[in-house]
Amino acid sequence: MHIALCDDNVADRKQFERLMKRESDRRAATDGILYVDSFGSPEALLTNPMQYDVFYIDLCHTEGTSGADVVSALLKKGVNAPMVLCCSEINYRVLNLPDNCFFLDKPIRVSELSASVDRALEIKHAAKAMIELRVENETRYVTEESIAYAVEAGRSLHIHFTDGSVVSILDNAVNFYDGLDQFKSLVALSDKIVINLDQLAQTGLFSATMKDGAKFHISPAISKRLRQVLSER
Repeated sequence: MHIALCDDNVADRKQFERLMKRESDRRAATDGILYVDSFGSPEALLTNPMQYDVFYIDLCHTEGTSGADVVSALLKKGVNAPMVLCCSEINYRVLNLPDNCFFLDKPIRVSELSASVDRALEIKHAAKAMIELRVENETRYVTEESIAYAVEAGRSLHIHFTDGSVVSILDNAVNFYDGLDQFKSLVALSDKIVINLDQLAQTGLFSATMKDGAKFHISPAISKRLRQVLSER
């Protein structure tokens, strides 16, 4: 498991690293090695956060930025991994934080640290796979069920989401679909259109109508295939 630690106190950060090294040694034969990257500032942490399975956040001395701010920034980047907020000078328990946040009191007790790693591993094993979208100068990660359909137009692929929003990426439908092997609800209607079967409202001999009213022309062969796929679900 890959762990990110963001702590703006050098001594505390080094102590956490030592505790996590011991925790990793205890788990090596069962859960595998715990790999820890530590950061002294939120800016460094936010450079490439998607590689981590859990975040431990303890910010008390960074002016204008709290652990809750880091949580918000991680969520905006598409992170859905568990986030552990360390409570010392700031009691994060009183804040309205997402369900994937939980807490660790300082000074850290070994038993409580171990319990937090157990919980993070449970969340990791139950987590849904994410789809990577490269939008302009940023990368977004979305779930399969959030996508309604994608339509290629010119040099862009316009991805329509179930919440009504649309994101355009520089890609084509064929390349996009080629990376979706594990996402069984997303199917190609043609070399220009990919749809989510869960968002399909009606299938006719020559058309497929989505729940938001979008209608796509299809061949009888594709119509037959859609009905077969739906019957097997």
